[in-house]
Order: sequence, then C-alpha cells, then structure tokens
Amino acid sequence: MATSPRTTASAASKAKPRKKTTANVADALIRRRPVCPDQLDLRDRLYQPPVGLQPAKMLMPTLWMSIKNQLQTEACTGFALSTVIEYLLSKGKRENKPAISPYMLYSMARRYDEIPEAPNAEPKLADSGSTLRGALKGWYKQGACAAALWPNLDMPPATNLPETDWWIDSVQRPLGAYYRVDPLSISDMHVALNDLGVLYASAACHAGWTVAESAAAKLASPPAAWKDYWRIPSQKAGFDDGGHAFVIVGYNEDGFLIQNSWGTGWGSAGYAILTYSDWQNNAMDCWAPQLGVITAEHTAISEATTLRENTAGNVVVASSEVLANREINPFIIDLGNNGELSQTGDFRTRREDVEDLVDFHLGQARKRWNLSASDTIDIAIYAHGGLNDEKAAAAAAKEWIPLLYDAKIFPIFLMWETGAMTTILNLIVDAFRQVPRSTGGVFSELGDAVKQFYDKRLERALATPGTLLWGEMKQNADALSGNPQSGLQILQKAFLASDKIGKFRLHLIGHSAGSIVHSFIIDRLAAQGLRFASLNLMAPAVRVDTFERLVLPHLISKTVDNCLQFSLTDEAENKDPTCRPYLRSLLYLVSESFEAGVRTPILGMDKYVRLSPVFNLPNFTYITTPSADSINSTHGGFDNDVPTQKKIVAQVLRSKANVMNRTGVGGGGWWAGEPAAPAKTSRSPAVAAKPKKPAAARAKKG
Repeated sequence: MATSPRTTASAASKAKPRKKTTANVADALIRRRPVCPDQLDLRDRLYQPPVGLQPAKMLMPTLWMSIKNQLQTEACTGFALSTVIEYLLSKGKRENKPAISPYMLYSMARRYDEIPEAPNAEPKLADSGSTLRGALKGWYKQGACAAALWPNLDMPPATNLPETDWWIDSVQRPLGAYYRVDPLSISDMHVALNDLGVLYASAACHAGWTVAESAAAKLASPPAAWKDYWRIPSQKAGFDDGGHAFVIVGYNEDGFLIQNSWGTGWGSAGYAILTYSDWQNNAMDCWAPQLGVITAEHTAISEATTLRENTAGNVVVASSEVLANREINPFIIDLGNNGELSQTGDFRTRREDVEDLVDFHLGQARKRWNLSASDTIDIAIYAHGGLNDEKAAAAAAKEWIPLLYDAKIFPIFLMWETGAMTTILNLIVDAFRQVPRSTGGVFSELGDAVKQFYDKRLERALATPGTLLWGEMKQNADALSGNPQSGLQILQKAFLASDKIGKFRLHLIGHSAGSIVHSFIIDRLAAQGLRFASLNLMAPAVRVDTFERLVLPHLISKTVDNCLQFSLTDEAENKDPTCRPYLRSLLYLVSESFEAGVRTPILGMDKYVRLSPVFNLPNFTYITTPSADSINSTHGGFDNDVPTQKKIVAQVLRSKANVMNRTGVGGGGWWAGEPAAPAKTSRSPAVAAKPKKPAAARAKKG
C-alpha cells in the first residue's frame, strides 16, 4: 500500500562478478559513477565543530569494517551508507557484528530521490544511481535492515514475521540526525572525523580511480603504515565523469583515508588516500550522521505485524511522525499520475502491498474481531480531497485509519495527493495583486457589495488557470478507477483473487474532490455487480450533473443503499477563510470560476443540492453545518471534525444492506448476499426520510 513499501520489486538484474582483467575492471568502474550532487536545501542542519574538540595530527581507524563489493550495480550510495551504519553500531556497541543491507538503503535512496524503481517504471529506468541526501532520508524514514533480509537489488516479499521481514526489522536501527559538513572546509572535516569516526561522502570520480590494479591491490589487509597506502592520482574530473559515494575513515598530512566498495582488489585492500587537492577539486557532498535512540515505540513497532492495540482494544499510533507513518502505511494505497501506484514518497505502494493489505491485514482484522469467513466484515474506502499534498493527506489518514479500525470497520485509505491547493492559493494571491484596490477604507471593512466585486474580479481572473488545474484533477479522479493499470483496478483484482475476503459490506467515505473519485468508482463497479452499503460525503466537490449521471440511478435502485452528506450552510460558505484573499469557500470558487468561468451547480453547496432530485430520495440524509449535528464551519475542516466523524461511523455501522461475496469459482465476479432491512434515517434540517424498502438481492454480473 502505499502501504508498507515492503514488497517484491520485480527483478532488476542481479549482480554477477566479472573476470578480473584490467580492461574489465576499468569498464566496471566507469559504470559505477551514478551519484548526483545533493540539491541545495536550506533545511539542512550544518555541522558545527565543537570548540573543545582538538583534532589529532593524524587519524587512523580504530575499527575496521568489512570491505564490500557492489560489483556491477550503481548502488554505491547504499554500500557506503551501510558501512557507515555498521561502524556506528559497532562503535556504540549496539550490535556485535552488524551487517546492514546496502540494497535496502539504495532502494530507499532512489525512492526519496523520486526515481521510480526500474522493474515497475514506465518507461523503465536502469539501475541509475541516487544522491547521498536521498539515502540518508531513506534511513531516517525507513530505518536499516539486516543484510540477510535484503540480499540483492530485488525487494524481498513481505513475510509479516518480525524475524524475517525486512520492513519490520529495519525499524530497530533508526537514524537520529544527520549534519551537512562543508566539503570545502578541510578543518571541519578533520574535527568531524575525530568527533564521529567516519564521514559519508561523494566526489566526482575521474579516471585516476581506475588505476587501482597495482602491487598494493594484492594486500590481504590494510597496511599498518601510512606510506604503504595507494594514492589515487590527483586530477580534476572531466565534464562526463560521474559521481561516486564512499566512506572517509581517517586522514594524514596528505589527504583523507577512504574506504571504497569495489572489493579488496582495489587500492590497498579496498582503501586509498584521496589527496586534499583532489578532494577540493572534485568534492560533492559530505555528511555526519548519528544513530537514533531505540525507544519503547521502536521496539513495539518492530514486534507488531499490523496495527497495534492497547489493552482496551484501541489502536495505538506512535507520537513520532516518522513512526506513525510506518504504522498507517499498510492501509494506504498511494496513487500517482493517472491513478497508477506511486513509487516515490513516504507512502510508496507496490502491487504486492495491495495484495498484502487484502490477504494479510484484512485477515488479521477478522481474527482480532472474531469474524469467521461466514461473518460479514465492513470495509470502508476513504478518498480525501484532491488538492491535498502528501503531508495533509497523511494527517487525514492518521485521523481516519485508527478511527475506523477501532469501530471494527476495515480502512482502506486512497492517497491521491496533488498538492494543488498551494498552487490555487498562489494563483489567488497573484490575481488579487492585479485587481485594482479601492481607495477608501480598509479592505476587510468594506461593504458586502464591494467584497462581491472583488470576488467576481478574482473569479474571472482565475477562470483559465483554475479550469486547467481543476480539469486535470478531475481527470485524475476518473483515472483512479478507469485506468486499467490504476491502483483501484489492482485492488479489485486483489479482492477477487483473495481467499481472505469472505462476506463483506463496502462503504465509501469522501471529502471534497474525493466525491468525484467515488462517483466514478460507484458507476464502474456497479456495472460489474458490486453493491455498496453506504456512501458518506463531506462537502462534495462533484458537479451536480455528474453525480446525477453516475450515482443517482444507483441510489434509486439501492445498488448504493444510502447516502449521508455534510455541507456548509450558504452563510458559512460565504465566510469560509480557506482561500483568502478570495472571500468565499473553495466550492464557490469551483462553481463560479473553475468550470470554464461558467456558473456550475456543485453537489456540496447547500443552495444547489436542495434543487437536485437526490435531495428528496428516502435514502439520502443531509446535514448542514455549523449546526447541532456538527460544529465545522470551513470546507477543509470536515475530515477532522469529531461530531462529523462520529456520525459517519454510526452511519456505516447501521448500514446492513448489500452484503457481498466473491464468486465461488476463480474469483471472477461478485455475489450479492441477502439484503438486510436498512435502519431508518432522519434528514437534517429539512425533509423527513420516507420508510425504506428492502433492496432486492442482485444476481451475479460479469
């Protein structure tokens, strides 16, 4: 799932050793220069040398780590960082003989550098390297697993056992902090080496690095004397020379002692002197990382295979953002462009993650809740607003995943973040600056007529860029279920293929543009025989005509048994500060501007939903806010409003109709179970709900 990134990546070709000829060594080394310099990031912590620490005149390592050989892979960032971690674990006496997987660290580096993994990428990318910051960020976010649990470029499958699952094991080796060392300050690097013992570094790798087949290369172990170390011939790297990651482990008057990952046949048993002039000509990046403390939460998470619960049976999520993201990760399906599974970011999702969500985590939920295969489990698919970035989407996931799980509703969270809200706010500010200001009074104190004038000017100015941006978002919402390669199509196939599903009721929960996602889901899956127990919408941003075309027929037929909708009052819509300096809500902006500048009814707006046939359906429940039912007063506040959350959970639990099951043979479609008589609902504030009739059982389709 976005979920645990722990799944089998279809194979990048496994590394195979070459014969040791000079030509082949040179060729292999040329292909081992894939490191890019870190981009400038003002958030980097800079290493500040301690005033009281006096560097030694020369520094020879006191701990010697094993020399690694990356062979023909481009994974030098992972190999170098694994050596650094092993050194820190040994120095800190955390582990006796640590062996850390360089391949996990390399995979995470590419993930946080936002380089798709080769096996699943379109177009497919080669094993093409990464950056030091990407590798460190990967360690910070995901930890570091034992080498035996991830032994090559291929990502191992999840075992869901603490002893053998790399994803679970990696949390036991956290990164504490990492400091950027000024690569041009030799004195700072000297102090850092005396302080830490090793530095994680990269430099442009010129042809001199390949002249390592010398007498020194025949050594079985590193020399005891400085004079016996091979020196890399100093020269300035050319334009076409790539970068390489390595470990700095010491220094003398001539240069740094580096540990490489090209085997013991390079340099002096894998070590060499990199002169100061060479470093200053070709240096790229240098970092000083620290081990993190293993807290009780780290230990508890390393022993858990699904969501943790306290003694009262309630879900417990870590207070740390990094650890909390790990815990909710398996329940998130992260979707990128065109609805396809995202391969980058904190919640990267693989096909195998989706299968693991259905086969393992849903099965674990059945066990915890004492549900046999013949008992019905409630499953809720949550779709957040389409303008959220990853951080905002994760915040919603941390609210809803534990909330639903505690209510014995199995959560599946669709993360389809676009980050477009920031773009929209920037567009509004830019357009606002171009609108002529009134010369009288303070803007916030102007009368309603003048405020409406400014809003109209902004709506006209934003019509073209806003329509383009909103249109792309709607296309993405459509593709989430329409693209044959989409994550939702993969989820459906996982449902049909799994023997862990049993009987279930499917519920949909959507906020803002999540209603557009669910409208397409309902129409497509209903055509395949799937039925829905409930649809729950908060400030739906779907067009009224789209909803009436895609969803209304299924509400009438009870394919969707009931719908609960929350909307702001029109007064609240006109006071919503979300999009300031625009003075109305996001839905007003969409309705008046983002649909090609033509006023368009939006379902989540009180004045439009009341005019739709949807409003008078007996199985449609409507709540306006702020009111006695919900205190929320802004478009973006619904998903973390406690009264709203409680009402949606209650609606899901009372919705007993439309029990589903897989077909018995081959999992090729859906069976409808026996319908249950729906509970009565009440509409607020207007029309009382009519008594519902039991939905007829639906025969298998497709």
